[in-house]
Amino acid sequence: AAANKRAATAAANKKARQDKLDAEASADKKRDQSYEDELRSLEIQKQKLALAKEEARVKRENEFIDQELKHKAAQTDVVQSEADANRNMTEGGRDLMKSVGKAEENKSDSWFN
Repeated sequence: AAANKRAATAAANKKARQDKLDAEASADKKRDQSYEDELRSLEIQKQKLALAKEEARVKRENEFIDQELKHKAAQTDVVQSEADANRNMTEGGRDLMKSVGKAEENKSDSWFN
């Protein structure tokens, strides 16, 4: 009877130690899983921040491109205006020379007739 009682006590103690080890292992596993979850959450936040940063950079680049295109369009308008002004001056000078030539022709025709 005493041997059975000692065996039962030893078995109970062994089971208690095993239960304690299992509980500690379970707690460690839960801590590790929480830590892993935290790491994943931080990684996701980093990726979101990197994406937002990239989106902001692209938006700024698009704004710079738009400004550059507007600047180029303005330069093109200036060149076109200068070309129009030169053409108008040239055509005006040509018309003036034609008029002077015609007037000279008329003047010379009237002297001889």
